[in-house]
Amino acid sequence: MKPSVCVVICYWIGRSPKALLRLLAQMEKYPANEPFDVLIVCNGGDEKPLEVPAGFQGLRIEVINRKNEGWNLGAWQAGWKERPGYDYYLFLQAECFIKEQDWLRRYVHRFQTDQGIGLLGEHIMWNAMTWDYIRKCTELDLGAASGVANTIDKYQANLSAFGVDPGDTGTHLVSIILFTSREILEQVNGFPLMGESYIEAVSCEIGLSKQIQNKGYRISQLTDTAFWKIGHRQWTASDRIKMKAVNALKNSVRRIIPRRAS
Repeated sequence: MKPSVCVVICYWIGRSPKALLRLLAQMEKYPANEPFDVLIVCNGGDEKPLEVPAGFQGLRIEVINRKNEGWNLGAWQAGWKERPGYDYYLFLQAECFIKEQDWLRRYVHRFQTDQGIGLLGEHIMWNAMTWDYIRKCTELDLGAASGVANTIDKYQANLSAFGVDPGDTGTHLVSIILFTSREILEQVNGFPLMGESYIEAVSCEIGLSKQIQNKGYRISQLTDTAFWKIGHRQWTASDRIKMKAVNALKNSVRRIIPRRAS
């Protein structure tokens, strides 16, 4: 019997496949307690096709090799569009890792029992923060003269140009781990791909949450604790390193563009 869930993993040929293979091994190690298929979408696979080595007998794996376009969001869009026969989709980056059992069952259970949920993930960004506050907070951190806060305006402009109402807040789920249903993906036509620049990719990330919210659904972390069942190597185990890097960036910007004395 075909599973109702497809786990769509984005992999880019510019990175080592080690993280991807670890993720697959963890999927075998930790019981998902929900049947699933695996679809790996390989960005750049048209030039260097991905071949998954033997040894994952416990997983049903397919690979789509495609052009390297649209970042991970483009890969995920290609994945669910080419494999539409599932009720639910868990979208992962290859750098994700499984932390414990029930890593899939908990998503399905929340989606099926928490009425009005439209999109789940492991990390929510700018929760209940207005666009104006986000911009001013960015200026407070990095200095108005840095111009970095202007990207907030660009996100909103990109959303509006694509026909997505950005709303009053910037609340969205970070697109490293996402879970939703085929029904909802069909309602919003999936990921709103806007271009190849980093700013356009982030706009797409925000846009998916906004499109789903604008349909009247809620978005949420799986639980109050971020990265409860599934982690990401750049966001969890290295959180302290990440915060140091963020603080170092802030300090470097301040050194380059010192704030004017009040």
